[in-house]
Amino acid sequence: MKALSIDMTLFLMAFDRDVDYENPAQLAYLDLVSGSVIWFFEEDEDAEMYGLDTEENAAERSRIGYDPGRFLLIPGLSHGEHHDILKSFLASGWTDDDRQRSFAQNAYTGSIGRWKKTITDQDTIHAYYRFRDQRIAELAESFLLENGVKVEWQRDKPSHSR
Repeated sequence: MKALSIDMTLFLMAFDRDVDYENPAQLAYLDLVSGSVIWFFEEDEDAEMYGLDTEENAAERSRIGYDPGRFLLIPGLSHGEHHDILKSFLASGWTDDDRQRSFAQNAYTGSIGRWKKTITDQDTIHAYYRFRDQRIAELAESFLLENGVKVEWQRDKPSHSR
């Protein structure tokens, strides 16, 4: 299986979106030939509402309909899956500080937003985002492999030199 070069940032932006809270729904597909991520709205009126060209939106939708075998729908994550990631973080060994870990675990009451507002320790928040980003990348790679795609991530290059 040949590796497909995919921009990691763009793919993960599509993959980690919370699809339960998207309104209107925007679809994202991976082009299995070029590795590019294609976005469009199901309804042209929704594209227009966001200031996007409705003809371009329709063209992208038609392109996928014309050659569906070339494209893979990027499903996004459910809200429950986002909660599962936070719960996994809280159960992990992210810190040796029992007090810090206990406070973070007790602060979670079923709302990710409320948890973030309750946690004032930036080290905890940063540890969570590192864990979250790594976990979502792992889930994305598993999704791609399950769909016959071996990925070669293209990562952002630094915009400055030292």
